[in-house]
Amino acid sequence: MTKLLARCWPLSLAALLMLQLLLGCATPKVPIPTLRYPTETAKRQRYLLVLVRGLGADNAIFEKKGIIEEIRRRNLPFDVIAPDVHYGYYKSRTFEQRFKEDIIDPARQQGYEQIWLAGFSMGGLGSLLYIRSHPNDIDGVLLTSPFLGWRSIQREIRRAGGVAKWQQTSDDPKDWQRLLWTWIKTHDPAAVPPIWLGHGENDILAAGGPPLLATILPVERVFTVPGNHTIATFKKIFLRHLDTLAHESAQGLKPKSGH
Repeated sequence: MTKLLARCWPLSLAALLMLQLLLGCATPKVPIPTLRYPTETAKRQRYLLVLVRGLGADNAIFEKKGIIEEIRRRNLPFDVIAPDVHYGYYKSRTFEQRFKEDIIDPARQQGYEQIWLAGFSMGGLGSLLYIRSHPNDIDGVLLTSPFLGWRSIQREIRRAGGVAKWQQTSDDPKDWQRLLWTWIKTHDPAAVPPIWLGHGENDILAAGGPPLLATILPVERVFTVPGNHTIATFKKIFLRHLDTLAHESAQGLKPKSGH
């Protein structure tokens, strides 16, 4: 099923809702199952890149679609892991706890000096939710067409005049959309970790979310590419993100989180 869905993006909103109901039956495992992609040298690298999967495929999609190969080809000083954080972790509201206890804290204990998140679609949502609650755990975030809630709240924000003028905020964890956009509204773009955002110009699923997020980010950290909410578009965006990672690596990746 996941192979078919991976080929058939973009999904309609109705199909996405049905998929959520199906995946909601998936039980979150403890610890999170994870695929690991160390560099080809025997030595552990200084930095770690965590690929946070989207909704329509499992965590093996990064290797199947050549993303792991692209990372390796650039000889970046990063080991790579891909945890299988499916929709069940979000539905059960255990994503942040499990992500910290199963992925981030063990990585720090292993001695990684920096940890970067690369979130795709639903994984972009997860990445933002994580740094909202644990900003000092992460050194950089690369967002690829993040899913940031349904169109209703995005219309509400636009009608209010944008993120800065929107006032219907909430800290209720049961209302995750308002919780997220409340954090975005109050987020200092100069704060750590830095966030880079890329999305498709014709994205019908993520739709208005990324452009609204872009309004609070430095313009040099935001870009678009031609395309819709498809894996092919995700890959084009992520290749641009890898250029950012290469540039940051060349600058020495000085710690930004006070580790």
